Amino acid sequence: MTNKIRTDFENAESHWGTHMEKWAFVYNNAKGLPTMSAAGIMDLRQAKKDSPVKIENWPPQVLWDYCVSDYVDRSKLAWILGAPPSEHPAGMSYIARCVESLARTRLVADTDSPLEVPPGKIEHNNFGSEVTDLLVAFKVHTGHVRYYFSLASPGEQAQVSENLRARYDGHRARLDSSDAVFHALCDDLVTEAFPGADYPDTSQQRSAAMMVVTHFFETCDIFEAPVSE
Repeated sequence: MTNKIRTDFENAESHWGTHMEKWAFVYNNAKGLPTMSAAGIMDLRQAKKDSPVKIENWPPQVLWDYCVSDYVDRSKLAWILGAPPSEHPAGMSYIARCVESLARTRLVADTDSPLEVPPGKIEHNNFGSEVTDLLVAFKVHTGHVRYYFSLASPGEQAQVSENLRARYDGHRARLDSSDAVFHALCDDLVTEAFPGADYPDTSQQRSAAMMVVTHFFETCDIFEAPVSE
């Protein structure tokens, strides 16, 4: 990688000469450059300190912003290329829209067959009586969640499951009970769906989030299922 940084710059310099005012090493890792690559950029700057060319490194979001500001509307670029990497993954965006939609929907008890949850899963996760009652109460409405996600593309559903599982794993690592993890996941979904919004009835927000968390509890994407003998 450090060799590529050096040779890419030298090739550009030999081709453009004095016409080049700025050179950027563009990379696709939204989390940043590895240490050795970052050192390669610094070494190049030191080696070319007498050059009038400004040497930069651009993560994907910087490249995106340059394209948007100089050439084409952001929404059109997203339609062509897809959304750029961000701290708000696509899967979480979709699940947030689900929570928002459910909070504004008049719900009726499901008429379809409920999902079969592995026997003993509630006991296996040591839920307290409050969360146990919530899981049972919201189970009758999870068909609304299943219907919503049935309209998503397979790729979107996979991202939703992956991102929610990552949130679950994070909470599981730092919290000492399944009840706390359940409520932390609900907090996450309310925040994702209603960031800074002034909503007249927060209980509806919370209920929608609990409904979605219960759905993923049923599908075994989150919380642990007892091991079959």
